[in-house]
Amino acid sequence: MEQQDKTTRETYIKILQAGKEVLNQKDYYEAVVEEIAQKAQVAKGTVFFYFKTKENLFREILLSLIDDLCVIIDSVLVKQTSPIEKLKNIYDEFIEFQLKNVKLFHGVRKALADVEPKVDVVKQKLLDITRKILPLVDEMFRKGLIKKIDTSLDFVEIAPSMLLMYASAVSSAVFFYPEKLKEIKEVFWKILLHGILNEDVSIKMEVFNEQV
Repeated sequence: MEQQDKTTRETYIKILQAGKEVLNQKDYYEAVVEEIAQKAQVAKGTVFFYFKTKENLFREILLSLIDDLCVIIDSVLVKQTSPIEKLKNIYDEFIEFQLKNVKLFHGVRKALADVEPKVDVVKQKLLDITRKILPLVDEMFRKGLIKKIDTSLDFVEIAPSMLLMYASAVSSAVFFYPEKLKEIKEVFWKILLHGILNEDVSIKMEVFNEQV
């Protein structure tokens, strides 16, 4: 029984990995189950034994990608580095991960948006990623490394999402300027840390808002 469970798990992983490879090369609508089965060295029927539909397979691929990303973030968080270095490392790792899997990410998310507009499991997994970063952001707030923003929202809660959003923006910008990855990463990192307005302009805006 133990050997059978091991074989079942190995086959499941082989199919997922094959799906990742195919979807990183082809558009979702071009990718066919037969090709995934061939790359995984299993029968087409075996794929549907583990994953009832093509959409179910692609959802599991997306969940697997998010799990991979969680492992990467965990590896950064346990390092003996300063909070700001950890934040920068997560930013860099997230960009690298997205660029490495850019076609796969876009294809799977588009496919799931068409057939499953509300995939609660996927949303929960993505929320888990931001929660992993929360203690780090909270530590930075307590140490005065991050400035407080006057908002009714819990900024500590949304700061991790902002980090990942900026990292995603880098991936999008690099699509148009692939030769300028280093410069684009640095620009977006500085914007994330300092905002886009000069300090004196920011002060004037704050005074104006208070008067209004």
